[in-house]
Amino acid sequence: MKIHHIKLFVFTVFSMFLVTCSKKKPDSPAKVIDQASLVKIEDALKSSDDSFVKTLNKIRGSVGTNGSGSKVIWSTKNDYNLGLYISANHVYGISTWGSLDEEFIDLNVINNGIFLGSRLPPTNGDVSLSNELVANFGLYHPQIPINSSNTTILPKDDFYLGIIDNQRIIDNGLANYPSPVQTSTPLKFYDPDLRGNSAQTWANPVDHEIIYALGFPQDRLKYPNGAVSVGRVYSKLEAEKIIESLKLKNDPEGLIPYVHDIEFIANTTAIAGMSGGGVFNTNGQLLGIMVRATTLDSVPILRVVRLKYIKTKLLNFYQQLTITNQNKFRPFISGELN
Repeated sequence: MKIHHIKLFVFTVFSMFLVTCSKKKPDSPAKVIDQASLVKIEDALKSSDDSFVKTLNKIRGSVGTNGSGSKVIWSTKNDYNLGLYISANHVYGISTWGSLDEEFIDLNVINNGIFLGSRLPPTNGDVSLSNELVANFGLYHPQIPINSSNTTILPKDDFYLGIIDNQRIIDNGLANYPSPVQTSTPLKFYDPDLRGNSAQTWANPVDHEIIYALGFPQDRLKYPNGAVSVGRVYSKLEAEKIIESLKLKNDPEGLIPYVHDIEFIANTTAIAGMSGGGVFNTNGQLLGIMVRATTLDSVPILRVVRLKYIKTKLLNFYQQLTITNQNKFRPFISGELN
């Protein structure tokens, strides 16, 4: 990741304010996994908490690898029932885009697809990640400041949208490229509860609610099939105090401004490779994507770009397009335009 891409920066100071707040939080989810610990997917599925396992099965098929990072399917509610996914710009590599200006890619004309590093869990629900690669295509990114790098890009700019279609190959270690995006066949992926086509695929986080963070750490030997951690959402005041404490200690993460309408902070763990992975509530709704993380006094701090912010940026951009360009863009995002 960044975390700090997510590169993970470890800090050893935690303010008394936050320690006190942590003690006041409700108990960790019973019988799930230790709160804030990072657990292999296959181990988490052995939990004695049936509700947790049910939710994990509902969401785990939506999270896949994206090169050395992760991605998450937001929705399949579009004209073609393809996977509209989200990942982090620093995972894609900001220099990979043809322009730093806010833009969408006309996938009917441009083929920017790639197989390398792109995987989803098996469609039959098996836990073990196979060597099958799926095609994904960059679709939209916000304005990227010219002075940004993959390690300095701010949360407000650190996301992009893409499309996953049904083209698949067996990984041979080469940078194979798919045919142009295929729109004739809906995406097949592990989605037993049809989360990707549900009436409300996403939600805004609620203070102190339980969240699940899923991604694919770069340590594939330890986490070959992905990992999950459980935590809770900090309130706006708590999040501001976290950033203030980091800043007072000359902590690099404290120099990154916290903007409540753009991101939220949770006390759960993410490590390198989980950037771009999904953060969900207990209903299986997508809350946002992981972009940065750290620890303070062994308490994990995860920064998540809100799905509500991403959707607002997308809608504002779409509404400013010409009718001609809207007609090119709309089929891939149609189900999430309202």
